[in-house]
Amino acid sequence: MKNISYYLFSHKALFTFIGGIIDLVGKTNAEELGFKIFLEKTKTEFSLFESALKRDYIDPFTEKLVMADQKRDDRFLGFKGYTGVCKYRKAESWGLAAEELERLIARYGNELYRMAFAEESAALDNMIAELQTEPCKTAVVTIQANDWMDEMVEAEQEYKALNQERSETSDQNTNTIGSTRKSTTCAVRSLLSMISLQVQATANPVLVDLIDQLNNHISKSMSNARLSYSLNEKEEPSAETLP
Repeated sequence: MKNISYYLFSHKALFTFIGGIIDLVGKTNAEELGFKIFLEKTKTEFSLFESALKRDYIDPFTEKLVMADQKRDDRFLGFKGYTGVCKYRKAESWGLAAEELERLIARYGNELYRMAFAEESAALDNMIAELQTEPCKTAVVTIQANDWMDEMVEAEQEYKALNQERSETSDQNTNTIGSTRKSTTCAVRSLLSMISLQVQATANPVLVDLIDQLNNHISKSMSNARLSYSLNEKEEPSAETLP
């Protein structure tokens, strides 16, 4: 199946794109083909995304939270990336320390930046707490990652402060456009992965035809998304997470 760069899609374009996927997959016998549970999960998350879209475009905190989440995602990826390259330093102590930190990151999720907002906050908070205790605390000092860690902690605190401010001034519906976008994207990734695995395992002609239709939908949608993203970049640079 063709690759999808989700970050290229605006919120509304992503909504239309995923809706098209659900429509195509929904025309098959999902239960018989072995991916009904993934389709239902995608529908559930998609419904929450739809509700958030309708509400969050009039919520003044929405864009601020998305930007704050992007910032903490970038800082986490920076810390993770720096830790990864430190394994290749000549000094054995650096390699051992980097491996210690990599194990910690893996335990909380190498891709935690793709989690829904609340889940990401919990994972980051717990990971940061461990980074401030031994043996991780010494490992951070050993590879001179203090600045990377401090920036990640600061970004997480800024996000949480903004989220708290929002909760105090807005209604209590926590299904924001940013968090539901992440959850919906995660669900559709799993759905498409399962479909790909099923066709590899069975070579079912129904699935082969479905993938052809999905690839056609992906190609058309990606072309439009790239064009829109390019035009928007010329006006105002944007930085959503990795695909």
